[in-house]
Order: sequence, then C-alpha cells, then structure tokens
Amino acid sequence: MRKWQLLILVVAVMLSALAVVDAKQERRELIAKRESLRNAYDEVQIVFGQLQVELATFADYGRVEKMASESLAMRMPSVKEIRVVEP
Repeated sequence: MRKWQLLILVVAVMLSALAVVDAKQERRELIAKRESLRNAYDEVQIVFGQLQVELATFADYGRVEKMASESLAMRMPSVKEIRVVEP
C-alpha cells in the first residue's frame, strides 16, 4: 500500500510541475502578444496624429479660399451682390 501512495504522490507532483510549466509558457506568450498590441497601438496613434495634422492643413481657411478662387473660379461677392434673406 505504501508503494502505491508514493507512486500516486510522484505522479501528482509531476502533473503539477507540468501544469506550472504550461502556465508559465502561456504567460510568456500573452506578455509577448500584449507588447505586440502595444506597439501596434503606438503606431496607430502616430498615424492618427499625422492625419489630424493633415486634416487641419486641408481645412485651413486660407487654403480653402485659394482653392476656391483658383480651381473653381469663385470670388468674394461685391457689396451690391450681397442680399439678406429674411425668414
């Protein structure tokens, strides 16, 4: 009976050791994935910032006015051409 108890104890210890190794490996993989996601997030934040700067550049009043006058042949109306419409 004593031999069976020792054998069961050894098997339990071995299974426990294997579970610990598996848990540590899974933890390492999750940490690596987290770092990868953080790097991707940082890259997205950089691109987002660049796009915000680009949007601000395209929406600049001076640029819009220049594009309207050059590309679309638009101009500011004279005082005589302005009409106020009452609701």
